Amino acid sequence: MSVILTPFPMALKKKDPIKKKIWFKNKTVHIDRTVEEYNAGEDILYDQVMVPDDVWCSRCYARLLKKHKLITDKELKRLEKGLDEILDLWEKGKFKLRVEDEDCHTKIENYLIEKYGDTGKKIHTGRSRNDQVLVMMRYFLKRKSTELRRKAMKTAEACVAFAKKHEMIPMPGYTHMQKAMPTTVGTWMGSFAESLLDDIRLLNSIADEIVDQNPLGSGAGYGSPFDFDRDWLSKELGFARTQNNVIYCQNSRGKIEALVLEACCNIMLTLNKLACDLLFFTTQEFQFFEMDDSIATGSSIMPQKKNLDVAELMRGRAMTVFACRNEIEMNILNKISGYHRDGQEMKRPLFLGLKYTEMSLDATNVILKNIKPNKKVMMKSMLDCPGLFAAHKAFEKVKEGTTFRDAYQEIGSHIADIKVTESDIAQMLKMSTHQGGTGNLGLEKLEKEVKKMMAKKRNNAHL
Repeated sequence: MSVILTPFPMALKKKDPIKKKIWFKNKTVHIDRTVEEYNAGEDILYDQVMVPDDVWCSRCYARLLKKHKLITDKELKRLEKGLDEILDLWEKGKFKLRVEDEDCHTKIENYLIEKYGDTGKKIHTGRSRNDQVLVMMRYFLKRKSTELRRKAMKTAEACVAFAKKHEMIPMPGYTHMQKAMPTTVGTWMGSFAESLLDDIRLLNSIADEIVDQNPLGSGAGYGSPFDFDRDWLSKELGFARTQNNVIYCQNSRGKIEALVLEACCNIMLTLNKLACDLLFFTTQEFQFFEMDDSIATGSSIMPQKKNLDVAELMRGRAMTVFACRNEIEMNILNKISGYHRDGQEMKRPLFLGLKYTEMSLDATNVILKNIKPNKKVMMKSMLDCPGLFAAHKAFEKVKEGTTFRDAYQEIGSHIADIKVTESDIAQMLKMSTHQGGTGNLGLEKLEKEVKKMMAKKRNNAHL
């Protein structure tokens, strides 16, 4: 038996009449219901989320029309009143898109026409759904980028706090999956804090230099005969600059979305590394860290199991975010310049990539509050492996005057003879006082950098 699953609860019922479209040229057009659902599909689910973004952009566009005397003061007030009504209905869950609405842009315009007649018919003057889609998405990305970096900064701050709390707890360091040299929990966790800061810098660059430009006013991708002041509109919308070339406005669709997900990919790279480490270090063979029951799962058959599923999912969802970015990039390949309807297919991977990145940052904050290092286990692991200190012993001989290669060969020939104590290990770690070494991590400086970055973004936030 064949079962068809439909994810569209808002699909047209078989007997529902076809709603007249604003783009109908006559009253005899009939849209096939299968085509109607195929065209709108899941797209309206994502548009439902972005209604406030489209309302804001439409409000600013109406002000542009008033500035250029294409509508009157009275008409502007009516349009803004209607847009306020839409936003209020949306916030109450009463402005819901159906498949026959096609998208939020059409539903908003239909509402204004039905409620305010000829005044509503003027809102689209000189505008295309092409640049309307662009500016709504751009404003949404501007808003989401702000939320994303706020979460990333919070996670970086949590990493620094964890590193400071456990700064000098000794921990084996690994290369090639083998014990290599002694390090500390503070050094290990501090690495993720610095990695996240680089990720945030990349996100800032993409958001501030590329996302933060206004495409509205480019029409269908070829401008309009109106002498619109697009720079004025950009300021009114809250964008830093105007995206100039009208064709590039359309050609940048997908390119900019993929860049935002590129920033997400880098964040997920950092979190993936942390997740892999935690899964490795919380195994029964290692037990370097203990996890609270609040972040663990169990087994339906094995009573003893305590699993860090959240880290496993984080590890896998990093690959999903990468796939989302790749899907967007593949969507824009091999297309001629201009608008293409299948660009709407980029919303699904974009929303999923953003969602998983934000969720992973939130989950990481919870993990960091509910794990703690097992100092005794890590110390024993280090004491049981004399080779872990071979490089340090060779360096000691270098300081006594032996060449490094001679010291290397001498120590390497007598690894089993290396003896260290807990106090020896503590001393070794403190001796690494170069910048970024275990004895000079600069966590206070890193903490100040995170706080400075957070304060700067709060002060400069447009949204």
